[in-house]
Amino acid sequence: MPRAPDLSSAARALRESIFARLQGRLAPGGVPLHLGDTYLAPPESARVTAHDPSLWRYGAPAGDAVLLDALAKKLRARNRLAWAQPSNLQITCGATHALAAAARAVIDPGDEVIVPSPHWPLIRGIVSNAGGVPIEVPLTQRLYADPSLDAASLIEPLLTERTAALYVTTPNNPDGKVLAPRHLAQLAALARARGLWVLSDEVYEDLSFDAPHESIAALEGMAERTITVFSLSKSYALAGYRLGYAVAAEAPMRALRKIANHTVYNVPDVLQRAALAVVEDAASPAWLAGARATYRAARDLASSRVAAPHFLPDGATYLFVDLSRWSQGGTIWPLVEKLLDAGVSISPGEQFGRGFENHARLCFTAVPPPLLEQGLDRFARALAAR
Repeated sequence: MPRAPDLSSAARALRESIFARLQGRLAPGGVPLHLGDTYLAPPESARVTAHDPSLWRYGAPAGDAVLLDALAKKLRARNRLAWAQPSNLQITCGATHALAAAARAVIDPGDEVIVPSPHWPLIRGIVSNAGGVPIEVPLTQRLYADPSLDAASLIEPLLTERTAALYVTTPNNPDGKVLAPRHLAQLAALARARGLWVLSDEVYEDLSFDAPHESIAALEGMAERTITVFSLSKSYALAGYRLGYAVAAEAPMRALRKIANHTVYNVPDVLQRAALAVVEDAASPAWLAGARATYRAARDLASSRVAAPHFLPDGATYLFVDLSRWSQGGTIWPLVEKLLDAGVSISPGEQFGRGFENHARLCFTAVPPPLLEQGLDRFARALAAR
């Protein structure tokens, strides 16, 4: 049956990015608190150039062998993934590419995927593009309010015979919730009991402020059913390099590698060379500790200056604030527009899951402290005026 000019159902189902909608609306000199980035420069070791002729050629589809070996050592030492070898890894164009390949590897059309909310905006589209059906379940805000809750009990009522996978992220974007070891254990037990794949998003692993990061794949019986995704973007201020990686057991990794090979072939070697330099640099742990302390101070500053209700984030780089009191007709877009006119941008909560339309995300690491204070002052004045 002829199709043109009709587009695919997958393309029609994708939402327009909120960042595309906001782009260009903030006047020069404005304070961009909507995008999850950092003002810090990356470690010196990451700043490589492309003068080496070997970088002009195709690289290995799975990733540079030396980088894979270095990352496998890191995963064994820091993430307690004792089984991780270079053959269990794939270098990707950021964590977004890694999660897209992971979803394609384990999700069939019609499969349901549990997506705890509030959630990272792109995960819904990633699941849908793989043919899956995202099922949103409020989780992290409830765990903030009552840490004694059983995380699995909040999710289990939404499971059906079509449920194939569970998306887990810690620390969470947008509210910074770090899942406690008992919550991870509860989710792991549920995945084992119900035969679920787990897509574990650990992009913010190095930005947990009060507790060491835990990987769900390190728990008993989870290695064979978990694909874990990491990134250098948040850890080392390298978002523009688009460097991520995935780790999984042999069978899912074999599938994921084929998918990655058919989407980008190989990640540019010049970027992998930068990743290797920063991963192997003896100064990197100190740089990370300094960045974490800087971000924590920015978190405390932002939290103290924002009058709207919110939980103090355990990690990541955002405040997730409840603006229900400032909603008009069930939407906060009039406030968003007013803030843009005042020279500050925020991310409206509609993209983070149903039920959070009157929330917003503010990134407290996007700009240096003096500019952050300016943005917070403008935000406070806008709230006070309504």
